[in-house]
Amino acid sequence: MVEKSFKKFTSDITFDKDTYVIIGSGIGGLTTAVFLAKAGKKVVILEQHYTPGGFTHTFKRRKGLVWDVGVHYVGNMHEESKLKSIFNYLSNNKLEWDPMGDPYDVAHIGDRKFEFVSGVENFRKKFYEYFPNDKSAIDSYIELLQKSTKKSLLYFVQKAFPFPLSVLLGPLFRRIHRSISHKTTYEVLSSITDNQELIAALCAQCGNYGLSPKESSFAAHCIVINHFIDGGNYPRGGANRIHETIIEHLETLGVSVYINAKVEKIITLGKTIKGLTINGQLFDCENVISNAGAYNTFNHLLDADVLQKKHKNFGKIESSTCHLCLYVGLNKSDADLGLPKYNIWWYADKDTDKILNDKENLSDKKLSFAYISFPSAKDSLWPTEHPDTATIQLIGRAWYKDFNKFEDQPWLNRGDEYDEIKEDFKNKGLALLFELYPQLKEHIIHAEVSSPVSTKKFSNYQKGEIYGVTHAPQRFKTRVLRPRTHIKGLYLTGQDITLVGVGGAMASGILTASTIVKWNMSKQFKEIMSKY
Repeated sequence: MVEKSFKKFTSDITFDKDTYVIIGSGIGGLTTAVFLAKAGKKVVILEQHYTPGGFTHTFKRRKGLVWDVGVHYVGNMHEESKLKSIFNYLSNNKLEWDPMGDPYDVAHIGDRKFEFVSGVENFRKKFYEYFPNDKSAIDSYIELLQKSTKKSLLYFVQKAFPFPLSVLLGPLFRRIHRSISHKTTYEVLSSITDNQELIAALCAQCGNYGLSPKESSFAAHCIVINHFIDGGNYPRGGANRIHETIIEHLETLGVSVYINAKVEKIITLGKTIKGLTINGQLFDCENVISNAGAYNTFNHLLDADVLQKKHKNFGKIESSTCHLCLYVGLNKSDADLGLPKYNIWWYADKDTDKILNDKENLSDKKLSFAYISFPSAKDSLWPTEHPDTATIQLIGRAWYKDFNKFEDQPWLNRGDEYDEIKEDFKNKGLALLFELYPQLKEHIIHAEVSSPVSTKKFSNYQKGEIYGVTHAPQRFKTRVLRPRTHIKGLYLTGQDITLVGVGGAMASGILTASTIVKWNMSKQFKEIMSKY
């Protein structure tokens, strides 16, 4: 039913001068659209892909097997959660969540196993058991996590400030945040403990923001860990239900979502938006919100002559990590195979920085790192909708240097060398799965691998990255990653202006909408608090 409403973009479409045209239908763009539409603004969403949703979309293979491409779990979805209230608001109460239970994550580090359980005190108790001689360090770590929340909130709020407030309070809020954002995770943790195994365990979930402890900003680490501190949840019916329910709501608000609408250029006159080139044709418009990623916006959609010096230097900020993903389909149910709901973070040993920064990892005989997710086990509707089947995803880190020579080759026909790389990763991934779950051997009916060039094709991220801009300290030092740009009528939304993940992208949509409608947002916040 939902797919019928996804309209293909056609050349006869026009935009009113007061319409806000959103490039990209990921969660950042969809959230921005709901809040703007509720504020009485005209909104249109353009998606280059043949399906909307960004990294919330799913794909299908034979026997009804379905995999998500980016949403493996979402935190902070308990009944009292403000995040859950906002998603209820966005989906008009149509989006439901299945809790993953405890543990929700399990880390294998060398020959030890660490369970991540929901609730601060439960987490504390678990890690006391694992590291009985490091209780004071664990307490210090939890205290740092809790103190980081207000600092991060101030940092993100100042991004939406109008000019006078931005000048007056922005520097103060950024300075407060600097104590956690400009230090690496390893710098902070090594100041409270010299136990390298404890540091490795505390950072086992670092794949959620894509950087090892010595690379990542401690601010990014805190936000992600705090997000999951009360456990993990999965959208009931699959990851696609996130964008489907929101788009259903948008349609009732008069917002159209167009697919097959590739924006090639943002056209400006001086420093003012004048239009867009879409599928090779020029369309007039005066208000554009880019959810295409900051790097794409500044370095590809805009001409270089309209960028200020600070935007031109934006190219020096690195992109986030790439990945290879093995998608596995099975001909028995999760229950029959004894598969868990929890995710697995698998490291060969405690030197996570060495493992995650091994740029020659493709030539290794075995995987030294993997993230393993069991999406069908997490979804309570799966057994009814897809009986006697199950799905698994196994992700490893990749480097674009190993794949850029294939980027201009046709999809599904990139040559023998490319296929050999994927086949090798598939075999190593299956070997690890059989080591952990030997009962899978006779039940695999499908296995395929996606690469960074696949990510580039479908998301348009230029280096195959999945998390946008790097979550290293340099991310928090730039002033460019904010909703309002120096070009009149051009705004940014999406994970680059906040942080990685569904929650981060959703927060970006609120920031961008707040920047545009200003104090009128208070009405919507009151509605959320009273009805959702």
